[in-house]
Amino acid sequence: MLESTVIPINISMPCVDNKDLIYNVKELPETFSVSSGDLFLIETDEGTNIMDYDNLIIGLNNTTFGTTIITHSTDINALSAEVTSLKSLSAAVVESNAALSAQVVGNTTKAMISLLSGGEYGPTLAAGNNIASIEWQSSVVRFNFITNFNNTNYIVIPSAAVLFGGALTQFAVSEKSTNYVDLSALDLRDIKAAFAPASGEPIGFQIQTF
Repeated sequence: MLESTVIPINISMPCVDNKDLIYNVKELPETFSVSSGDLFLIETDEGTNIMDYDNLIIGLNNTTFGTTIITHSTDINALSAEVTSLKSLSAAVVESNAALSAQVVGNTTKAMISLLSGGEYGPTLAAGNNIASIEWQSSVVRFNFITNFNNTNYIVIPSAAVLFGGALTQFAVSEKSTNYVDLSALDLRDIKAAFAPASGEPIGFQIQTF
């Protein structure tokens, strides 16, 4: 006669009923964080599987806020386009201001001087705008600007010729730069260097940009 031996097996799994061994996940210990290497239990038609936390990807279509995110993305793209447009407008404004500034400098750069007949003090500035100083050598007068031009594309418009000291005197351009202009006082009767006494009528010019 065979004797049967019953060997008790200690099953250390959570259960709600030690007698019938009914197991429930609610009996498992609770965790409060998930990190790389942790596993999810996934039940599919093919059976029970596990998935690493690193491989868990939740798409916007599987969320309640997907539409909000998509709407924000659209708004951000529209705002970015507006910012780009504003940058272009700002650049255009800067360019226009520069052009306007050059025009204003041209329209306000002018001078009237009295010429001495070779005296040691040279020409005297009677009136002027945007003129920092004047220099004199022979019949050439250099006018140094306060605000310089961007380029030398400006024209010098001389005042009407004045007759005094036996000469019909007018300015002619000798040299142009962005920070100064050299003008020669010429006797229009024979196109040679002209000088006038200090008491003579002032002679001058103005500058026009184009």
